[in-house]
Amino acid sequence: MNDFIFKIAGEAGQGIASAGLILSKTALRSGHFVFASSEYPSLIRGGHNVFVARIAEEAIHSLRSDVDLLIALNQNAVDLHGKELSPGAVVILNSDKAVDFGFPSGVNIFSIPLIKLAQENGGQELMMNNVALGATIFLLGADFEILTSAIHDIFSSAKPEVIDLNIKVARAGFDFAKENFTESQRSGSLKAKKAAKKILMSGNDAICLAAVAAGCKFFAAYPMTPINSMISYLSAQAKKLGMVYFQPEDEIAGINSAIGASSAGLRSMVATSGGGFSLMTEAFGLAGMAEVPLVIVEGQRPGPSTGLPTWSGQGDLRFVLHASQDDFPRIILAPGDQEECFWQTIEAFNLADKYQTPVVILVDKFLCESQKSVVAFDESKVKINQGLRLSKEDQKKDYLRYQITESGISPRPVIGRPGQTFIFNSDEHDQAGFSEESSDNRKAMMEKRMRKLTTLQKEMPQPQVYGFPEATTGLISWGSTKGAVLEAQKTLADQGVETRFLHLNYLNPFPAEAVESFLRNSQQILMIEQNIAGQAAGLIREKTGIKIENLLLNYDGRPIMPEEIVKRIETLVKIK
Repeated sequence: MNDFIFKIAGEAGQGIASAGLILSKTALRSGHFVFASSEYPSLIRGGHNVFVARIAEEAIHSLRSDVDLLIALNQNAVDLHGKELSPGAVVILNSDKAVDFGFPSGVNIFSIPLIKLAQENGGQELMMNNVALGATIFLLGADFEILTSAIHDIFSSAKPEVIDLNIKVARAGFDFAKENFTESQRSGSLKAKKAAKKILMSGNDAICLAAVAAGCKFFAAYPMTPINSMISYLSAQAKKLGMVYFQPEDEIAGINSAIGASSAGLRSMVATSGGGFSLMTEAFGLAGMAEVPLVIVEGQRPGPSTGLPTWSGQGDLRFVLHASQDDFPRIILAPGDQEECFWQTIEAFNLADKYQTPVVILVDKFLCESQKSVVAFDESKVKINQGLRLSKEDQKKDYLRYQITESGISPRPVIGRPGQTFIFNSDEHDQAGFSEESSDNRKAMMEKRMRKLTTLQKEMPQPQVYGFPEATTGLISWGSTKGAVLEAQKTLADQGVETRFLHLNYLNPFPAEAVESFLRNSQQILMIEQNIAGQAAGLIREKTGIKIENLLLNYDGRPIMPEEIVKRIETLVKIK
């Protein structure tokens, strides 16, 4: 298995996530590529948990549907995931809690008393996950010492004797497999090889690292899935980084505090999900009216209301495009992978400063929490652009904070510099910042603010096209569906079907000309997104006048898989 799907499943509290991370890190340190994700119900306690990882010798961008190696810690794991197994799959069955329910022929069953082995070696029942990992390492031909280093890493905050005990029970699983299974049953899939050094990173990790690199000095967030790991990281590192982390009483206080910090001259960021952003909408408009730079991370999950709080979707696009009353310039970025999460977060802070307006980084649970092996980011390429700042020579009492300019951008003061005081006003105001309700002023100030988008539209990068430039079959998607589309393109190319793929990560202002050109030069188009209404397809029709007829819409809370895209494209090509 040079490219395989590993899944460990069981009850919450059985160490599903930690075991999955340990194996993922072992694969990474053995020179392989990894893409990993976890699934868990919105319960405070209990429920069925899953960790799934794809491990390959070449770069990968998403998961796949079939499971090649399943660790079933209880009977529920067998019942729920036995049908997902690929031909010739391997199952490590916890014989203390699960039985063979009649797996398909050709599936290789390795029945191991995981709990018994853990307890015989001084461990508790919950340590059966590490027993399973030891056996897995033997079957995959991996180096046990690399597994040991991964266990040290995951349990680094634990006492040394706890770490040693986890390693001991893992060794018990390894030795049991060595004694009871033959060499011919080992695959060698995780045999260590030389490769470029990579790190395992989630979308949230990448956003946090980028915020630090961009000079963010104030971060406010009320806990809400799927942005919680950002709070964990930045709150722990805030003092060391010279950053203020503020956990407010609610999302309203969070965004207002960030607006205040930004007005005081700090690069500021707030993070939430769709439900939290619902509470932020009035203050979102305040940032637009007062022309305050602000970065907002909106981690989508299915709604409406509480919806599916621990699952994923792309149902908030229309919401963030139109949130708050009336029109004001807002910039919407939608990164598609960990690399784009990093670089577009840097870009978000620069755009917020340069255009003095809120910027939304629109992500989702799948991208926020999924982990991917990436090469460490070259931070020497990070460029900080604070936009148009008021010079010392321009210090004067009649400074116009909202001066009308051709670009729509007014010189921004350097907070704390003498002679650069200004009025901050949520009402419609004149160039000096004083409330003003005349029709002429209103018209002039609205046009001034909205000109920022026209200015940005001339400067923003064009969306990237992947695949075969001359192909007549086109794919369009946005955000986290990028990885599944790229994987589908590989499969289709192997079948002799050439496609080209337009990935949208700038959603406002919208790259209408590039999208229209792509559409008009394609004989058939498939739009892929994770909502029931085809929100991006509707946006494309609004901006280009072209209706996309073929939509692949997924709204069950689970990520779109490459196989679904391949199947739809095969149908389209046959219709042609």
